[in-house]
Amino acid sequence: DLTVPFARFVATHNVVNIKRYHIGKVYRRDQPAMNRGRFREFFQCDFDVAGQYPSMVADAEVLKVLSEILTQLDIGQFEVKLNHRGLLDAMLEVAGVPADSFRPICSAIDKLDKEPWDKVREEMVKEKGLPEAVADAIRPFVELRGAPKELLATLT
Repeated sequence: DLTVPFARFVATHNVVNIKRYHIGKVYRRDQPAMNRGRFREFFQCDFDVAGQYPSMVADAEVLKVLSEILTQLDIGQFEVKLNHRGLLDAMLEVAGVPADSFRPICSAIDKLDKEPWDKVREEMVKEKGLPEAVADAIRPFVELRGAPKELLATLT
């Protein structure tokens, strides 16, 4: 969609650091939604950061921009779900998950958008062999909700 032309621009113009947004029409041929040979047309908005920046600064800036946009659109309450393997690995370590089980446990946790906690816990314990107490120690981390400063206060 809009990512490929941007990546091509960055690569061909030797861009070192760039932050930009782009709103444009994109076309996608989705099956079976395609009707009479037509492509589905819609607007897409990208906010891109490319280059070398201090660790986690670009990630935090993207979250800030997203939050500011959604707040300014006045759409009501919204929730931004953060899925960052480095943070998840740290939470699993604190909960007592063995390092060699991180990936299988992560794949179970990824199902929380579609499955209730009890089913995910059951998979971690019965299918992946995680001790019940360790699975229970994961729950408070994956259920954290709130504003960034509130979450930081909870975690420290």
